Amino acid sequence: MDESTTLESSPFFRVYDLQTARSQRPSIHPAPHQSEALRALEAWADANDAPSGGILVLPTGGGKTFTACHFLCRKMLSSGFKVLWLAHTHHLLEQAYYGLERLTGLVAEPQRELRARVVSGTIGHFPIRSIQASDDFIVASLQSVSNAVRNNHKSIDDFIASANGKLCVVFDEAHHAPAPSYRGLLEQLRARVANLRLLGLTATPTYTDEKKRGWLKKLFPQGILYQVTPKELMAAGILSRPILEEAATDVEPDFTDRDYDQWVGTHRDLPESIVTSLASNRNRNEVIANCYVAQRERYGKTIIFADRWEQCEQLCEALALRGVRAGAIYSHVDAPTHGVEARRRRTAAENHQVLSDFRNGDLEVLVNIRMATEGTDVPSVQTVFLTRQTTSQILLTQMIGRALRGPRFGGTESAYIVSFIDNWRQRINWASYSQLPDVEADDSTRELGKRPPVRLISIDLVRQLARQLDSGVNINPGPYKSFLPVGWYRVEYFALVAGTDDVEPVSQLILVFEDDVEPLRNLLEYLKTAAPPEFADDTLVLTDVQDWICETRSQFFGKAPQRVGNGLDEDIFSLARHVGQSEGQLPTFFSFDARNDHDLDAIANQHVVMDLGDRAKTAALKAEYTRTDRFWRSIYYTFPLFKSHYDACINRILDADDCDADVNVHRPIFTSPEAIPFAEPSDAIKESVKSRDGFRCLCCGYDKHRSQLQVDHISPAYFGGATCFDNLQTLCRTCNGAEGKGIEDISFRNHQTTLTSAPTRLRLGRMPSGSRAKDPIWWEMFLRRTINLFYRCAAVDYVEIGARGDRLRTWTVDLFPGNDPQWIEPYLRGLLHSIREARENEGYLPAPDTLLVDE
Repeated sequence: MDESTTLESSPFFRVYDLQTARSQRPSIHPAPHQSEALRALEAWADANDAPSGGILVLPTGGGKTFTACHFLCRKMLSSGFKVLWLAHTHHLLEQAYYGLERLTGLVAEPQRELRARVVSGTIGHFPIRSIQASDDFIVASLQSVSNAVRNNHKSIDDFIASANGKLCVVFDEAHHAPAPSYRGLLEQLRARVANLRLLGLTATPTYTDEKKRGWLKKLFPQGILYQVTPKELMAAGILSRPILEEAATDVEPDFTDRDYDQWVGTHRDLPESIVTSLASNRNRNEVIANCYVAQRERYGKTIIFADRWEQCEQLCEALALRGVRAGAIYSHVDAPTHGVEARRRRTAAENHQVLSDFRNGDLEVLVNIRMATEGTDVPSVQTVFLTRQTTSQILLTQMIGRALRGPRFGGTESAYIVSFIDNWRQRINWASYSQLPDVEADDSTRELGKRPPVRLISIDLVRQLARQLDSGVNINPGPYKSFLPVGWYRVEYFALVAGTDDVEPVSQLILVFEDDVEPLRNLLEYLKTAAPPEFADDTLVLTDVQDWICETRSQFFGKAPQRVGNGLDEDIFSLARHVGQSEGQLPTFFSFDARNDHDLDAIANQHVVMDLGDRAKTAALKAEYTRTDRFWRSIYYTFPLFKSHYDACINRILDADDCDADVNVHRPIFTSPEAIPFAEPSDAIKESVKSRDGFRCLCCGYDKHRSQLQVDHISPAYFGGATCFDNLQTLCRTCNGAEGKGIEDISFRNHQTTLTSAPTRLRLGRMPSGSRAKDPIWWEMFLRRTINLFYRCAAVDYVEIGARGDRLRTWTVDLFPGNDPQWIEPYLRGLLHSIREARENEGYLPAPDTLLVDE
């Protein structure tokens, strides 16, 4: 069979007969928000701005692919444009490719056929050389197209030339477009096609990084063309509200350290042998079936994502034995091609029947492989079971999207996302719900980094315990807290998945232990200006820069003993990739605020001092283990593990050799050399400060009753500010408790602001009321307080308020030099209105008519 025959028979190249497609108009119609989006996209296309680039923002489950394909068929392809759809992974490529099928009938006359092709390095997809000038719709990986454009590959050159200036480029996951390699590709394409239309698709169009926001605006100059939030779609009944749950399997995968070391740097999903082992574990599949049965009424119609056809059969069998009606469908690429059993697959007719039964309610559970990317429409799903964790954020997002159809479209108001968790011995950077910015987060799914990574901490602690137990001596080699991180860095970068054309966005947490704090801080400052340029390349692997890693480790960490947590080379590599790809932007650091609450040494020492008996000790320890305000049950997945590490703490405390003490004498393991700092100044200091300040409030000028005056820290004691004469100032009770004062470092002894830009808000405190609303003195104090808090200093020099006549009509505030009056100008109209309203409410003439602030 020659190459052309092989290529034409591939499922990833299709020639659509548009005459036939038009006679079978799409049965799925846009939802209201999608119709609004389509109108915005068509208006953008008609505007023909140059350069032309805009972003469509829809949340997961909101139909980005459907909306984009609808627009491309009805507008761009109908207008003679060709389409180049770019995405990071084969999951996204296939989703776009299958999404086109039901909408080709929208392509207008006179076009008679539409040629669509998937191009990437993934097995089964076409190579770049297969692109033909006659193709109309190319769905291609960023990696393939970047290389082809950079190397002036004839196939991509011919395709671009064949568009005759009418090329529409779609960038899926457009929030990643500012990455140096991707923006370089887009700029090259724009340079070659003057009238290029660039459409970005994303659920997260914003960056906190100013530089990336700037690049996003440059690449997509028309900005966001249409946006709707998850909350809006949930309120409209279009999306379900996701309820995220986890279920433990109590299975410890057989993943050896040797296999882990060979896999960890590849950025692939789990090795096939591990996936097969988990999928074929009958006891584990029984756990999954039992989980459904236990919550059968609540979970309702459920899709179970499996990995192997054997697992599909086992799950269906286990569910059937429990009285659950379940069926399975297999993908066309569900198994390797070796052996009769491995090649087993369902026919299209069998799959169609099972799917039809599930849609009609004859089946409660649908077990499937790869349905996430194949465009299969399954309404009214209440629950999704993810039978194992994945490292692919994109795949996780697609699977979750299957359950998010709201009641308005045959779905449900709430959707359960149940993830099955195994007991892994190694650190694995799993994709997580916290990385899905458009899934509403609760306390357990906060933004990645803000919630302690207890699983990573658990792995290090349990491995440390295992080493101790294997040695035959269960004694901690050091303080328990030394095995807990002080915090972690969140790194983000792109990485090529080994052996594929997929580029996965990586979000990872780097644990920082006591001995790491300074070395890592110094390393990052060094990387900020001296990171080798190759770290910007998403194809880089650790072995490419092993010599540099070794030299860097030696330079910043020396020949230190084995590091807590291990993996130092991998951590240096990840930090350098983050800095390299973000053009010098350092990763965010998060402190482990609950570290002191998890000091097992302190608990053990307390029990020693109390001299508890065995029963009392065990009872106290169980009570500690089950505390809901601690992470113990997440760190130690069984109580015996927790108790073993507790025993190691006890043994360290009591061990006579380590303490260098008589075995029969208990020596305290701590001293208390430091007194609690007393923040409140003495009465003598208070009186001296008030006298120095003229017994008046330095903020508003109040001087009526000395009992209302307080002495305040300029640099707050909360942050370590000294209780000394020069760090104290006199304020009245009102100013010291005013909103905006808080625990900020504000000196009203200074007359010039230290701010470098205008504040974004003017806070209005309590206004004079009753008879005070008529008194100019109280209004002067109000204005001084309001304006001084705005400038964060004693900025007001003079206030003139008359009691009657023209002086009542015009109030004037003069500022000390160095305080820009234009900063407060935008807020004066609102301030004036509030003052007049307050006076009028108390029965006085509304005044002033004019409020002037000048320097």
